[in-house]
Amino acid sequence: MRKFLILILFSIIHFKSGSQDLLFPINPGSQNYLSGNLGELRSDHFHMGLDIKTYGRINIPIYASDDGYIERVRVSGTGYGKALYLKHNDGYKSVYAHLNSFHKDIEKYVTEYQYRNEKFVVNLFPRKKFYYKKGEIIGYSGNSGSSGGPHLHYEIRDDKENVMNPLNFSFNEIKDNVNPIIKSISLKTLDFNSRINGMYGLVDIPIKGDNKINLNLEGDIGISVFAFDMLDGYLHKVGISRFQLFLDNKLIIDNKIDTLSYSETNFVSWFIDQNIFKKFRKQYVKLYQDDGNKLSFHKNSENGIINFNKEKSYNINIVVFDYYKNQSSVEIIVNNNNANNYNFIDLFDDDYYVLGNTLVIRSQIENREFMEIKFTNGLDISKSIFKDDLYHYFIFDLRKDLPEKAFLQDKEINFNFIEIEKDKIYDLDNENVKLEISNNNIFDTMYIEFEKQVDTLEKFIFKNSLPLKKGVSVTLKPKNKYNKEKSFIYDITYKPSFIGGEWKENNIKFRTSEMSKYSILEDMDPPIIERIKFNSDQMKFRIYDELSGIKSYEARINNNWILFEYDNKNDIIISKKKNSIQSFKGKFVLEVIDNANNIRTLNLNL
Repeated sequence: MRKFLILILFSIIHFKSGSQDLLFPINPGSQNYLSGNLGELRSDHFHMGLDIKTYGRINIPIYASDDGYIERVRVSGTGYGKALYLKHNDGYKSVYAHLNSFHKDIEKYVTEYQYRNEKFVVNLFPRKKFYYKKGEIIGYSGNSGSSGGPHLHYEIRDDKENVMNPLNFSFNEIKDNVNPIIKSISLKTLDFNSRINGMYGLVDIPIKGDNKINLNLEGDIGISVFAFDMLDGYLHKVGISRFQLFLDNKLIIDNKIDTLSYSETNFVSWFIDQNIFKKFRKQYVKLYQDDGNKLSFHKNSENGIINFNKEKSYNINIVVFDYYKNQSSVEIIVNNNNANNYNFIDLFDDDYYVLGNTLVIRSQIENREFMEIKFTNGLDISKSIFKDDLYHYFIFDLRKDLPEKAFLQDKEINFNFIEIEKDKIYDLDNENVKLEISNNNIFDTMYIEFEKQVDTLEKFIFKNSLPLKKGVSVTLKPKNKYNKEKSFIYDITYKPSFIGGEWKENNIKFRTSEMSKYSILEDMDPPIIERIKFNSDQMKFRIYDELSGIKSYEARINNNWILFEYDNKNDIIISKKKNSIQSFKGKFVLEVIDNANNIRTLNLNL
């Protein structure tokens, strides 16, 4: 009877909303709040749906948005955690992720499968075993997987598995009357002859006051924007839905993120300005489409790269929208002889950097304005192109020739450039490293550098690397001897992060999506097990490893397998009974293995 009353209530709500084709999955009929929306920029992917807030609570009922059957059930300690995929009768699909638990029938089905197959992680396709009507409870909200806090991740997909913007389904539960916020605009020189206020490089301009910017621009310039939105009632930043760029009142870029495919979600790395991201970890969206930037929502007749004539004035308008058509804008006035001074971002490392196809070198202003530079075919004398109060600046087109050394008055710079061209197979093999890059691995030509450093560690360092479209194979050739059972590749850019790798003779090979700073570290210490709760009803442990990380775990009582659910982000495992009458009694053994195959075993009696 209770289920019947719920269905009647939700039918009334649905009827009153008029334009709603789907039922909002949580607290339908009441105002809800978002902590994430479709297309929002995450560190390595586009966000593929809505994150609906639950204010730190779990076990809030989740309702089927439409009639359909559970096509897929996933359980994992990472990613979406516990997730349901509901196939609608019209072919669409809704996804409900980071759940704490499923409807009791699904929960029983999954738990029995886990015990039968003795594994926690599952990916099940139960066909049409579980059918639900719109408004029926299918699960309960949680914080499972890689969730940053309790919430519901909600997606709508079409019959080709492309995600669609759920807000297009006119959910009255979400309201927004707040304009987006533009925090900063950046401009970048994209060609050897480009200039911003007579200089070469990357400018970041905070937006304040009347949102008007005055600049002198010349040559090919790319513009990027750092912006976010906030919705009614809760001050939480979410993503921008639409970006427009006008040149002299002509619309040249109009990017609206309304649908995305999972095959392109990691292309976010090329949708943002990588120079700024590496420097400040901020994601500035490029309002231009450079080489390799082939996202599906780019449907413009122009690429947004503007070529400025320094003798001509221009007017640029940048407009950003949220889904509810609230908007904010910035105006850039170009070449009106009233330019403001703005600070260039310091990209220098050892007095040089690479920006696109251009090498920029600086020398202290008290040094002479000439510099010797060595190419393959000999020495060249170069004059500084421009200067400021501190430095002379020299720029070189790397497409013409790759320099080997630069001789400044007070120092010598050695380069180790490796040109990796787009749409070509690249195979580098020297005494320290081997690179194997296929013809569709990179977004655009890269000028990376490689150097080997040896102190207490052997360090294999790639510089100027950009994100890769697909993973590439890297083989490191160490000179030191290592215990191959316990030694693996680690990214040491920050805190050592386990990568892995496979030893073959004295070399170790791995795949990566961004070439970085690596070393080979030896992990001889087993994982750590800390008891939190231990009785006949429930067992709870913290398991972690200081270096290589957890690879696997297994628990048994009297040699019978016990299901432990893994909360990877908190390093917690929690026992789960097969049924209500099961009791945990007897000889308990927990075995935990790290990624270097060290083993820790805990023996207890219950």
